[in-house]
Amino acid sequence: MTHRTARRAAPGLVLSLAVAGCMAVSSAQGSAVAGGASPASTASREGAEQRVAELVNRHRAARGCPALVWDDGAARVAAAHSRDMAARSYFSHTSPDGRSPFDRLDAAGIRWSTAAENIAQDPRGPDEVVRGWLASPGHRANIENCTLTRHGVGVSGQLWTHLFYTPAPR
Repeated sequence: MTHRTARRAAPGLVLSLAVAGCMAVSSAQGSAVAGGASPASTASREGAEQRVAELVNRHRAARGCPALVWDDGAARVAAAHSRDMAARSYFSHTSPDGRSPFDRLDAAGIRWSTAAENIAQDPRGPDEVVRGWLASPGHRANIENCTLTRHGVGVSGQLWTHLFYTPAPR
């Protein structure tokens, strides 16, 4: 599991605030499935993504943070990153072509002032993914960052991406 957070300091400039290394991750043998989901697996995936959102917002509420607002654009970016990691067999915030979570937000036309990303590889499901993130100081800091206001989750097989952001002022 890894996390990454950044704040946009000026147009086009991103300052990295926190980058943590990978922590040990439980992983079953097998390959992640990318794309081509059947309606049943799509419903299951969407339920898993919503479960992560529910668990994260429950934790934030217990810490006095407002609930994150679900953002379909962020969810599409997160899901695309999870599918890309599965399809190209890597596990990183940075894609093999060098794109960061912040590049992906920009490419999707999402205007942000602060953004963060947690990723995980865990076949056991959303409860274990969130439990793992909360056990890691960097991931937990992203979840408990009360200045972040929107989020989306994407899963492909056992690869999870949780993307958080605060919209840039207009």
